[in-house]
Amino acid sequence: MNERLEKDQNMLEKIEGDRIAGVPNVVGRILSFIDERRYQPSERLPSERDFADRFNVSRGAVREALAALESMRVIERRPNSGIYLRNSDESSIEALVLRASSGLPFQPEETADVFEVRSILELQSVRISCDRRRDQDIDHLKKILRKTKLAIDSKKTIEDEDTAFHLGIISATHNTILLRTVKLFYEFSKQRRIIYFSDYARGKKAYEDHCEILEAIEGRHTDLAVGLMDRHLSRALATWQTLLATPEPAAK
Repeated sequence: MNERLEKDQNMLEKIEGDRIAGVPNVVGRILSFIDERRYQPSERLPSERDFADRFNVSRGAVREALAALESMRVIERRPNSGIYLRNSDESSIEALVLRASSGLPFQPEETADVFEVRSILELQSVRISCDRRRDQDIDHLKKILRKTKLAIDSKKTIEDEDTAFHLGIISATHNTILLRTVKLFYEFSKQRRIIYFSDYARGKKAYEDHCEILEAIEGRHTDLAVGLMDRHLSRALATWQTLLATPEPAAK
């Protein structure tokens, strides 16, 4: 009887663990475990049962988390063999976003590569937007700039307004696949953008840049708009390179 009660209690604890953690949290914990243990590509990972016992969640929750990681090409489940880690260059963009949202570190070259791809997409988006933008697109971007100005005047951070402005330009291309793709890059950089815009001067300069970019897009001055966006993104990259290169102060 005591053994049965203990089994029931363990099951209740696992159910409660599932409720608190949720599948996304289990995914993050598995990624953290892989990172901490420094698993290498093609190396075998713990089993579904091992993960469930380690995290005190049900095997169902682990199974769903592993299915998500497999769909993002982070892991590979081989029949009658086990679970194996795949090469990082095989994983999807969503996997990068998941790592970022889980607070896992990135290599400096990965951050630079992501920024480079984002810049390529945004510069091309500005070019397309100049041609395809409609009056309602311009009105939407102007509304975002008014909200940005209010935040600037109130000495508030503008990371949300900045994201909305950049995605508003992408939206003006009227290419939904392009918009969905670029959104992933903004999800990837969400935490870093909070740090970036904690500096009031950066936010103010970004707002000024946005005003110039919008004026060029509204006037359909394609080369000018692309040049302004290129300068805007290059300045942000230079700032990030400086921030990443700055060593953390020694602990006292």
